[in-house]
Amino acid sequence: MSRRAVCLALAAAILSVAALHAHSIHILGTVLAVEPARVEVKTIDDQTKKEQEIWCAVDQNTKVKRGDTLVKFADAKIVKGERVAVTIDHDAKVKNLATEIQLAAPTGK
Repeated sequence: MSRRAVCLALAAAILSVAALHAHSIHILGTVLAVEPARVEVKTIDDQTKKEQEIWCAVDQNTKVKRGDTLVKFADAKIVKGERVAVTIDHDAKVKNLATEIQLAAPTGK
């Protein structure tokens, strides 16, 4: 086996192991409620095609983006009815811990 083939096989193995350890879930939906340490999102389950409501926990490591700007969760001014994309760390000790929340850019007034 050539050195290049060995390197490619090793890289593929490393990426496979990394994928097993990082189990993220992406949720697209509408904000139903916001509390100081969590946000509730209404989404459609990909498998059942039914609506579901999911509470997503937020901690100090959760990245919140309003458009392309990184903001603090409290400063994001998330409102009910707003579209949201949430990335959840399925393997976290805290159930439904959001690692990232993406919101639309602020509208100019």
